[in-house]
Amino acid sequence: MVTLALSNTRSTIHIAAHFVPSRNRRRKRKLKCVKHIVNVSLERIEITPFAVIVGDILQQRRTGNLTVIRPPLRKVLYWSQGELVLVTSAAPEDSLGDFLVRRGVLQAERVVTILTDDPAEAVAKFHESGLLELSWRQTLLREWITAQFVPLFSLDEGTAAFTEDVPIAPEKRVFLLSTAALVLEGIRSITNGLVLRRSLGDLKREIAPARDPRYTVDTIPITESERKIAQSLRERQTIEAFLKHFSTESVTAAKVVIAMMVLGLFALADATAEVTHDADADDMQRDLELLAAIGSSDPRSLRAVALSRQLPSLDHYQILDVPRGAARAQVLTSYEDLKKKYDTTTYPPIVRDAVLTINRRLDEAWNVLKDSVQRQAYDKLLQQRSAQMPGELQKRLTQRVIAEQNFTKARDLSAAGDYYGAIVLLRQAVEFAPDHAQAWYLLGQCQERNPKWRRDAAESYQRALSIDPNNVDALISLGDLYKIEGLASRAQSCYEDVLKITPENQQAKSRLQQLGVKKR
Repeated sequence: MVTLALSNTRSTIHIAAHFVPSRNRRRKRKLKCVKHIVNVSLERIEITPFAVIVGDILQQRRTGNLTVIRPPLRKVLYWSQGELVLVTSAAPEDSLGDFLVRRGVLQAERVVTILTDDPAEAVAKFHESGLLELSWRQTLLREWITAQFVPLFSLDEGTAAFTEDVPIAPEKRVFLLSTAALVLEGIRSITNGLVLRRSLGDLKREIAPARDPRYTVDTIPITESERKIAQSLRERQTIEAFLKHFSTESVTAAKVVIAMMVLGLFALADATAEVTHDADADDMQRDLELLAAIGSSDPRSLRAVALSRQLPSLDHYQILDVPRGAARAQVLTSYEDLKKKYDTTTYPPIVRDAVLTINRRLDEAWNVLKDSVQRQAYDKLLQQRSAQMPGELQKRLTQRVIAEQNFTKARDLSAAGDYYGAIVLLRQAVEFAPDHAQAWYLLGQCQERNPKWRRDAAESYQRALSIDPNNVDALISLGDLYKIEGLASRAQSCYEDVLKITPENQQAKSRLQQLGVKKR
């Protein structure tokens, strides 16, 4: 007997299976009830469109399997940390073998070598078969995944169930250059007006630029017209009001809104403004009490308190009172003058906290602007400021500075052999700066030291390569890792990719020679 209990659309399924053999009563007494609990999120696509479901997986960086059913269609999408790594289907025409035959790449008799009862094994079989040149294989696998994934965005009915699970093994995955690019392609492909309307949701809902998005407008592959639409959202407003600004390109604007919400660049405005308002009221009351205690006879202290309250809305140039094009010497002079001006020992104790806050911001501003690399990154963030929520720019910059400090310290720990300590710092570094390719690469190097963490190391190398596809060191390290795991064809693919970037790379050449690959 099998019982299935569902509480609601987002539920935990309890499957209780009772095995009662009828022939052997002794065996019956020995067997016990087996209970297995699986965490599954169920959605009706008519209510929650496919694009919205994918958005949740991406933004929550979920790992597991998404099963999509619309009879006779049944597909399983495999995810790892919010990245799509494989799609399988019950339909023979969706199989990898059938795709290769239809593309005219292989004859049917040669495809037999990769046929398997388990569609999740097809990619591994394809790689190990040695059919076709490796980079060509990767291209075909990406086309195959795209052909299966993109049409799902146009589904107008069906069921989707996400199961939290361990990620599938690396040899079974398709290494996509960008899941975000596939999502954009899927949303652009929607022609059904009903699906578009459902994906937008309630037009009276307010949207605003997200506070800490996984992606930025500059890092996703969108057209110039799409970029202009995305960047025009600078303050919270209803979806309906936003779309009215683009009456001549309403469909494009609708798709941009859907895409930005799925990728997490737009967020639904919530009640945080009301909470902030209450907090502001409390702060105002404290400030009034503080100002009353200072009195009007000490305007210097009053100005310091006023400046300390303005800090969240000021950028580093405004803090140091210099123009954005100021030379390093001018920035230093202003920094030193302001440090003297706000010397805590020259202020009364009642305003000491406010002056300390100003000093921390002065130090932070100087530490960023004195370094040309950090200053360039900060200037880029300032260009995006119009699309940021108040105070968010400062938060992101602070996180970036922490990430850079962690990376520098982790590099020293790694050199000293403290790999675990380095891993702890690097995990926070990539959390605060997910586009830090060198931090991902160093994290992979440290994880690889422990044989139990090789799968994690492979994912770190792949993340580094998704940010910087020309990272030769990451490609070689990933190839070496595949070689250790016995995945010779995967290793060969990495080394050959290195030679496409640097044709005279001796490390890649020697490793290919060790694999028995003849020089072309």
